[in-house]
Amino acid sequence: MGYVKLVFLMLFSLLCQLAFCSSLSHLCPKDQALALLQFKHMFTISYDASVCLDIKGQSIQSYTPWNKARHIVVHGMDSLFELSNLKRLNLSYNDFSGSLISPKFGELSSLTHLDLSFSRFRGLIPAEISHLSKLHVLSIKSSLLRFEPHNFELLLKNLTQLRELYFDSVNISSTIPLNFSSYLTTLHLRRTQLYGTLPEGVFHLSNLETLDLLFNPQLTVSFPTTKWNSSDSLMELDLSTVNVTGGIPESFGHLTSLRTLRIASCNLSGFIPKSLWNLTNIEVLYLEDNHFEGPISDFFRFGKIRWLSLRNNNFNGKLEFLSFNRWTQLAVLDCSINSLTGPIPSNVSGMQNLYLLRLSSNHLNGTIPSWIFSLPSLETLNLSDNHLSGNIQEFKSKTLDFVSLKQNQLQGPIPKSLLHQQNLFDDGVPQGQGQGEEGDSSMISWQAVLMGYGCGLVIGLSIIYIMLSTQYPAWFSRMDVELEHKILTRIKRHKKRY
Repeated sequence: MGYVKLVFLMLFSLLCQLAFCSSLSHLCPKDQALALLQFKHMFTISYDASVCLDIKGQSIQSYTPWNKARHIVVHGMDSLFELSNLKRLNLSYNDFSGSLISPKFGELSSLTHLDLSFSRFRGLIPAEISHLSKLHVLSIKSSLLRFEPHNFELLLKNLTQLRELYFDSVNISSTIPLNFSSYLTTLHLRRTQLYGTLPEGVFHLSNLETLDLLFNPQLTVSFPTTKWNSSDSLMELDLSTVNVTGGIPESFGHLTSLRTLRIASCNLSGFIPKSLWNLTNIEVLYLEDNHFEGPISDFFRFGKIRWLSLRNNNFNGKLEFLSFNRWTQLAVLDCSINSLTGPIPSNVSGMQNLYLLRLSSNHLNGTIPSWIFSLPSLETLNLSDNHLSGNIQEFKSKTLDFVSLKQNQLQGPIPKSLLHQQNLFDDGVPQGQGQGEEGDSSMISWQAVLMGYGCGLVIGLSIIYIMLSTQYPAWFSRMDVELEHKILTRIKRHKKRY
């Protein structure tokens, strides 16, 4: 009932505004108000969604708030294109049932903001979008959409006032032209099948704050060797899984505003250049799946780090740097698949926000220190494939959903705190399978593994590994993928928290 009342109050407010603007023609032309009302009736709205229609001065703004638009279906848009004064239009997270994006969007010549993301449009992005020369923000994110050859280049050349551009997952299949808006602050083109060479001019956009070109493996990127014009403004740089050539130059040391750096899977190698250690404001650092080497202890320099992923490199040394600072803001630490040695330090404190810890596939020895078991926010722990020994203590965290301690020399009973975790492993196991190899199988739970191990001479966690190694049902493979997806989803959610 709360949502029904909210929608009623909003519609009542809208009608009051329309009545008011009918007597004050300078606020809202009558034909525009009627067209807006007609457009409202094109929506089928569920009980937990709402449509907001705002009229402000000479501009009419129509948008659907995505956080309440989970069940909104749009049946037609003819009246929308009569709104010639429309300046901001947000139709993201709606359901246009696989329809094409109408070329008539190009007639809304007053638009400064347009968002059509994740609304189940399908097919080609019309060339007429490039007629919207006043656009400041354009967001069309969807894997169901694509550009015709050269239309992406045409769009960038024509939209000279753009500040923010988001085309994530759209099939662009194009190069990035040399000429584009000099006002750009945000360029999001992840998973767009870009190819060719990234123009160096992108790095010299003086207002650039975010550059995200993730997963464009056919795109070649070479960093400028001289100071970038964006050095003072750039805060987020994500070039993971692109073809980086020439390594990391000294010019990186001038990126004093950089908060997020992701250059994973870029085939980079060698020691971390000194210029990178100058980035003392870094909060998110992803260097995973490269061939970097050198002592892991150097990373203590990043005192503001929240997410640190060094997975699958050749870093060596000990984890003693963890005891140098109070890592109160650290949420993710992944140093798995490296060449780390020695024990996990025991005198670590202040990691109350750490929810993902992966140190697997190294050469760590000694016991698991008590601070790991005391982490209050821990969700994912992977210490597998090391030389750890001793007992497993009781976990304090109530949010555990993945623990892997296999291929160590651990002993003793399974902690009761693991048995009480309702989400541990069970979330990934499909229910109601048929009989046979995939179905009747062994819905492996901690309770089942505990059977017969009350004496605690052999740690039950290693038995899970043996069971799966000998049988490895197909559902477990799917479970592993689902767990990975769940972890990534939680990382995104925690980004808002911190």
